[in-house]
Amino acid sequence: MPLHDVGYRGWIGTKSCRWTRWWVVALVGIQLAFRTSWLNRTLAFSWIPAIIIGVGFFAYEQSIVNPTLRTGIANLMILSSANRELAQTVVQNPEVVRHEVWSSLVLAFFRYPQAIMMLITVGIVAPKLISYDLRNRGYLLYFSRPLRVWEYMLGKSLVVWFFLALITTLPALCLYVVGVLLSPHLNVVGLTWDIPLRILAASCVLLLPTAAVALACSAMTIESRYAAFSWFSLWIVGWVSYSILSFGERMNRPEFQNLRPRRRDRWMDAEDFHSRWELLSPYHLLGRVQQWVFGMYPEDHEIWPYLLTLSSVTLVALWFVHRKLRSRLQA
Repeated sequence: MPLHDVGYRGWIGTKSCRWTRWWVVALVGIQLAFRTSWLNRTLAFSWIPAIIIGVGFFAYEQSIVNPTLRTGIANLMILSSANRELAQTVVQNPEVVRHEVWSSLVLAFFRYPQAIMMLITVGIVAPKLISYDLRNRGYLLYFSRPLRVWEYMLGKSLVVWFFLALITTLPALCLYVVGVLLSPHLNVVGLTWDIPLRILAASCVLLLPTAAVALACSAMTIESRYAAFSWFSLWIVGWVSYSILSFGERMNRPEFQNLRPRRRDRWMDAEDFHSRWELLSPYHLLGRVQQWVFGMYPEDHEIWPYLLTLSSVTLVALWFVHRKLRSRLQA
C-alpha cells in the first residue's frame, strides 16, 4: 500500500517551555547514569563518611559536659586544617567556638572523604555524557530540535551537579541538622545560621569547576575510556606535581626541620604550610577555596590567586566544550 503525504508535520502536542529545554537533556542523562551498578554502589558508600562526621558532631556536643573528649575533638580540628588557637580553645572552652568547630567538621567532610568520592563519581558519570553522543552522533538528534549549544551543555552539566550534590551538599546539610538536634538549646541556630549558606557556596566551588573540566575531558574524544583516563590523570598528575615541587620548599621551613611525631605544636605548624605549587593540584586548589568559604583560611595569605586560577580553568573548559560542539555542528 503506497504512503502519501510523507514529510514534516506540525506538532499538535504540548510544547515544553523554551527556558526548560535543558531539563530534558539532564533528565535523560540522570536516568542513563542510574543504570550503572557501580554508580549506585558508590552513591550508597559515599554516605558512610557523613555518618562518621556525624559521630564527630555528637562527640563535640558531649565534650562540652565531658572534658575527656576534648582532646580527640582538637585533633580532629587539626586534620580539618584548623589553626592551633582553635584547637587549644576546644580543649579549654569548646562551647565558645561552636561555629568554628562545626565549620571545621563540615570542611573536613568536603576535603577528605568526599573529595575521593567526588573523583570516583564524576569518573563514572561524566566520561559518557558527550563522548557517547559524539561517537553515536546522538548530538544530531538533540540539535535537530530547537536546542542551543549552551542549553545542551547546561543539561549535561546538571547531570554531574545532581550526583555531586547527592554525595556532598545533601549529606553536609544533614550534618548541620544533626548538629542542631544534638545541641542542648535551639539558640544555636542563631549562632550558626550561615553554615548552610557556606555549605551551598562550597558546593558551588566544587560543582562548577569539576563539571566543566569533566565535560571537557568527555568532549575531547569519542571513547569514554580515554575521557575517564584523562579525568583521573588530571588529578593524579596534579597531586604528584605538587608533592614533588613543594617537597624542597617544605623541608626548608624551620618548623619542618627535626620534626618529631610527638611534638604536636610543631606538627600543627606543619599543617599550616602553604605553597605556590598548590595551584597545580586540583585537589589543593579546590580545598583552599573551600577553606576560605568556611572562614578557615589564614588571614595572612591571599586567596585571589586560587580564585583566579579556578575561574580561569572553569571558563577555559567551558569554552573548549562549546567550541568542540560548534565545530561538530558546522562540519
